[in-house]
Amino acid sequence: MTSAEEVEVINVGLTESLDISSVHDLCAELRMALDAGTPITLDGSAVEHVDVAAVQVLISLFSYAGSIRCKLDWRRPSEELVNRTKLLGIDKYIGLDVR
Repeated sequence: MTSAEEVEVINVGLTESLDISSVHDLCAELRMALDAGTPITLDGSAVEHVDVAAVQVLISLFSYAGSIRCKLDWRRPSEELVNRTKLLGIDKYIGLDVR
């Protein structure tokens, strides 16, 4: 693939505290990225806290992205993010089960 054919990727950095206080802004940012139909990379390296509201957003995001065939991937998910989603049994639904 030449550089002219390379697909742009939208990088979304997740906040340190992925909780109900950050879900609204996260949803808005992700909605714009999904509407663009551009592949998305989530950078979860800063995440130190995850609550159920954020987990619901992640599940919905991955479900919707799959339904519109939008490529969604992780870059450096934090240990807390991986462990919390595994504990809740949703890691396989959001692509963190292979890490």
